[in-house]
Amino acid sequence: MALNNSAPKNALNAKDIILIALQKWFLGVAIVFLCGILSLIYSYFIVTPLFDSYGKIYIQNKENEQNITSGEIAISTYLAKDYSNLIHDRAILDDVAVAMQNKYSPSQLVSCITVNTPDNTRFIEIMVRTPSAADSQKIVNYLLEISQEKIVEMLGIDRITIIRNGDLPKAPSVPNVSRNLLYSIILGLVIYGLFVLAIAFFDDKIKDSNDVQKYLQLSVLANIPYNQNKNARSGKS
Repeated sequence: MALNNSAPKNALNAKDIILIALQKWFLGVAIVFLCGILSLIYSYFIVTPLFDSYGKIYIQNKENEQNITSGEIAISTYLAKDYSNLIHDRAILDDVAVAMQNKYSPSQLVSCITVNTPDNTRFIEIMVRTPSAADSQKIVNYLLEISQEKIVEMLGIDRITIIRNGDLPKAPSVPNVSRNLLYSIILGLVIYGLFVLAIAFFDDKIKDSNDVQKYLQLSVLANIPYNQNKNARSGKS
């Protein structure tokens, strides 16, 4: 009698997958726990903590802005991008490096400085990220002071106002321990899910009469119970 193999044993079944996941729950807990431990080890012992400090300046074209036109505001807003590029220039960074007693080279300063110009404003926001909270604050403040002088001198701006000096970071921004831990938990769940799917896909065992009918398309006439204790006694004799 020919067998009907239209339903292969390795076909994925949602019920089987859920059953395997429940049976192997302890393995899922172990994988998630291991990923969490590795995340904490990475966050606290491997990655170098980095601290962010922020400062802000305001660009003004005239001492008296009471009669300033919308066109002048638009021009100042557009030029704010040029000013932000100047902050990354050696003309400013060389002086900042000297003020920091050459602890950081101009090329190193470029990599740790981020300048942002919000749309439709004349504000320039400066962020510095270094492994030292005190250095981040000092570099921001030197950038604010030196940029204030250089932009006025080189670009003919009437006045630049320092809105906010650099703050002293109290905690590192990198690594983000809680975010890394969350990602590790998600990764652990994904690994566990793939493991369960692999077990369900490659498991080709016939476990009971239902599997015989389902996968071999054969009717079960009778079941012979298996007496484990009896077989064990037979083996001893």
